[in-house]
Amino acid sequence: MQRVVDLPPRGRLLVATDLQGNLADFERVEQLFEAAVASTADTTLVITGDLVHGPEIPHRDWPHYLGTYFRDDSVTLLARARAMQQRHPGRVHYLLGNHEHAHLGGPVVGKFFSDEAQRLEELLGPERTVDLRRWLSQWPLVAVAHNARLLMMHAAPAAAIRSAAQLDALPYEPPSGQPGDIHPLLGQLLWARGASALRARNFLDAIDPKLQVALYGHDVAREGYAVDREPLLCLSSSFGCFDGDKLYLDWDLATPVDSAAQLARQGLCPLYPDAAPVHRGNHFGRPPRPVYDVRPSEAASNDA
Repeated sequence: MQRVVDLPPRGRLLVATDLQGNLADFERVEQLFEAAVASTADTTLVITGDLVHGPEIPHRDWPHYLGTYFRDDSVTLLARARAMQQRHPGRVHYLLGNHEHAHLGGPVVGKFFSDEAQRLEELLGPERTVDLRRWLSQWPLVAVAHNARLLMMHAAPAAAIRSAAQLDALPYEPPSGQPGDIHPLLGQLLWARGASALRARNFLDAIDPKLQVALYGHDVAREGYAVDREPLLCLSSSFGCFDGDKLYLDWDLATPVDSAAQLARQGLCPLYPDAAPVHRGNHFGRPPRPVYDVRPSEAASNDA
């Protein structure tokens, strides 16, 4: 099974992270991608895992630390995500996150329910649950844009690996056959919130020595991004952020990146350019290209 997907050498690249059941944010990413495809056919989208498992908290009880209010709709989000991937074969890539892995026998995640995967599978029912697991088992772990010198994954690149082939050999199923068990290497790939510069550099070198930046989600960067150290760029597109702080990446796949700081400065765009930032300065990042500014009326017509 291919755990590392190689992206095209040229074209547009959009990257978003950690939607966790936020249907409105997924629809915004979908609008951006469809508008980009209409402008540049060779556009690729990567979402770095954790599409599912959000809160079902009443608005009156919503805590400030979770950012802008939303109510989980992972069921609809998954259907929309799969339909978009089918409309654009080979152009839409969802990377496995620890929340998806929980549906394949991985460790239980219990942020809002004691067992998030169980909650979602109850909503899906037996037949759709089997179908979901089959689909998730095909999701890769890492996406690589060789010409752009950029690697994308769910969590930080803290794992010690020797080559991409080592990742391709990783099973998603519990090694012992007991749910909750996880291969140590897979655990690092899906759960690490940070990495030393040396660990990150070694990980990139093992995949391709030309790579310069590792982009990932998993953690919540309140300002929408964080460059704690090179070559690491943590991106937050949705979960735990206010609308004005949510960011996504827009990059030319043929343009080499030199550093995480450069990628953040030149490639990050506000998901909602009209929303005022709460934690980030108002003037950070470049605005989306005009073709991406999809109006509600246009979005409604696209959904028809």
